[in-house]
Amino acid sequence: MDPERLAGAIGAVLRQLPVPPAPSTLLPRVMAAAEQWARRPWYSRAWFTWPLGWQVASIAALLAAAAGVPMLMPRAAEAFSPVITTMNVAVVLGRTFVRPVLPYAAAFGALMYLACAVFGAALGQVVFGRTVQS
Repeated sequence: MDPERLAGAIGAVLRQLPVPPAPSTLLPRVMAAAEQWARRPWYSRAWFTWPLGWQVASIAALLAAAAGVPMLMPRAAEAFSPVITTMNVAVVLGRTFVRPVLPYAAAFGALMYLACAVFGAALGQVVFGRTVQS
């Protein structure tokens, strides 16, 4: 029997089976969970559902914190100087060593991908005696 006819026969048998009933405890558990979810406090819900006053207050606090960081840390650039130096070194090394090699590495990767695809097709032909169809 070919696979399409077998799938059709199995599908017909499965469609004749009755739908299993839900457990009798399912609806009360779902309703209790929905009620508990609806009774959550406002601050544990999504920000867009907060009262308008609290939304405005949270935006003001965020802006105050963002504006206060530079005022409280005027020497932040000096504190991050080693990080900036490390980033500059990484950029120079990338331009010096990685950028010249990158086209060759990409071409090599594409060539290996093509070789794997050809090898897989040949292996499918040898093992299955036919091409794989999607």
